[in-house]
Amino acid sequence: RPDSTAPMSSPDVPPFTLSKPRYDQSTFGGRFKHFLDVTDVRTILVSKEELDAAIALIRDFKEGKPVIATDEELWKAKKIVDASVHPDTGEVIPIPFRMSAFLPMNVGICAGLLIPNASVGTTIFWQWLNQSYNIALNHANRNASNPMSNQQVAVSYASAVTISCGVALGLRRFVERTTLIRSPQVLSAIRMLTPFAAVSLAGVANVFIMRGNEITEGINITNADGDVVGQSPKAGVRAVSQVALSRVLTSLPALMLPPIIMAQVERIPAIKRRPLLAIPINLALITSIFYTSLPAAIAMFPQKSAVPVTSLEPRFHNLRDRAGRPINTLYYNKGL
Repeated sequence: RPDSTAPMSSPDVPPFTLSKPRYDQSTFGGRFKHFLDVTDVRTILVSKEELDAAIALIRDFKEGKPVIATDEELWKAKKIVDASVHPDTGEVIPIPFRMSAFLPMNVGICAGLLIPNASVGTTIFWQWLNQSYNIALNHANRNASNPMSNQQVAVSYASAVTISCGVALGLRRFVERTTLIRSPQVLSAIRMLTPFAAVSLAGVANVFIMRGNEITEGINITNADGDVVGQSPKAGVRAVSQVALSRVLTSLPALMLPPIIMAQVERIPAIKRRPLLAIPINLALITSIFYTSLPAAIAMFPQKSAVPVTSLEPRFHNLRDRAGRPINTLYYNKGL
């Protein structure tokens, strides 16, 4: 009974159910709380035994077997499962490529991308490392209804690395050689924008190329009962576009705010006397920004997104549900 509730309810905890997330997904605030759970770094510290126990508990509840657990314990188990198991394939996602590992993995990468006056080699290395991680993250969290070949993965990887390095080095050379802009402030602003522009453009290309099959062949569309009714390329375009925009919004504050804030921090006399103190401050700043920007960016769109049948291909326009009523809305998993 997937929609049955658990025993031992608490007034402060909603009754457990598998039919919907703990928090209201129709509001940004509810989705933000939900993705705070999905991206909670503590879930990567869960042992294999704890993960297996959480998976078994949720499976037993879904199958209607008796479970001895409170609502809070069931919600905690679901949080662990949601953060660790792919919703389409049911496979456990490798720890480095879970969304809950995004923050610790990206703090160091982001710090490397923001190294001031970096050499060409250093710029290429950090852009390459960033896109290598992104490609693995995209692949691990893709909508799995349309798998990609190894050749498609290789093309996506090469394209993303080429774009990110090309944009980063191109803007760098422009700032060094341009005679069109003489204002030091404007040139400084362009330097500050360079990591964000490179990461964002490459990230968008990465998502669209890596998940190109979802656009050309479509993704699974389900009805309100969860039954797959077909594959829709139009839904694939919506899903991939939403994820690409989320990636840009994730990078925006993390790559734009630290240089602005650190420029002021480095003027503090104590920091001038001990420049190395700026390093942990910068890392703490990046961490705190990522902690909120990542779930906020993902929460821009519901994980299980609704789409009017009129926005899909004609073959979905005249479907009926189990009771024979016309279906006006269908659903898809946008991926992460």
